[in-house]
Amino acid sequence: ETIHGTMANPYDHNSLIVELIVPPSSTLLGKQLSDTHLGFGREIHVIGVKRRQVHYSAQKMSELYLSVGDILLVQCPLEDIDLLRGDGELIVVEDVVHTMVNKRRAPVAMAIFIAMIAAATAGVVDILVAVLTAAFLMIVTGCLSMRCAYRSVNVRILLLIVGTIALGAALSKTGAADLYAQNFLSLFAGAGPGVILSGLILMTSVFSHFLSNNATAVLLVPIGLSVASSLGVDPRPFVVGICFGASACFGSPIGYQTNLLVYTPGGYRFSDYLKLGMPLNLILWGGASLGVPLLWPF
Repeated sequence: ETIHGTMANPYDHNSLIVELIVPPSSTLLGKQLSDTHLGFGREIHVIGVKRRQVHYSAQKMSELYLSVGDILLVQCPLEDIDLLRGDGELIVVEDVVHTMVNKRRAPVAMAIFIAMIAAATAGVVDILVAVLTAAFLMIVTGCLSMRCAYRSVNVRILLLIVGTIALGAALSKTGAADLYAQNFLSLFAGAGPGVILSGLILMTSVFSHFLSNNATAVLLVPIGLSVASSLGVDPRPFVVGICFGASACFGSPIGYQTNLLVYTPGGYRFSDYLKLGMPLNLILWGGASLGVPLLWPF
């Protein structure tokens, strides 16, 4: 495929100009731009490529090997925007949505959403039941089509959660979680539950910089439950602490997808995340270590 370097038709109302970022999980990494076809069969025109502070010309773009954080400016047909969003090979940074679908159904959707939050908060129904009921009502009332509902399901994340839940269950049933918990407790011999909770939050935060936050939480929750059981205390502060720790992944651009979104556009370096992100991690670690036991006593 030819790398154009210019817009095919600047006045084409059936296409959009979008920015794309190459994520760490993309299979396009290490491939020449001219050989990828951007993973789609339709015609997508590459207008420009930016890597850090370097802008590549049309001649150099065809020889460029894609790497993490590269920004691609492309002209894309309207029908391919959803493919770009859902494919997972590239992250859509910004695009233009010309119309709001089902604008008249917005009040209905808002009412369903508020009812879901109210029912779950008041304890009328379990949060899982509330969410599934709300999703069903969104489809029945016409706020969401079945096609859009199926398309919005991220199979990769779903499989990741299912797999890590199974792994977490295996850790509990085989006794591996208890073994890890005992080894973890040996590091804090004689310490109180508050100190152990603080150490668990810190360990969870470190893991979340290398694993996804979902996988980190699912893997460490069984260990946290075993630690609470060994100490003879309420397990809730340990579960909540792990959730806080799994969300504290500010010290790396690959810790979370949002971190990567601003990596290249902002001209940041990896060290910038360490300088700014690690203080945030420490603040959250200290705040969670002190605040969680106050709201969820042992």
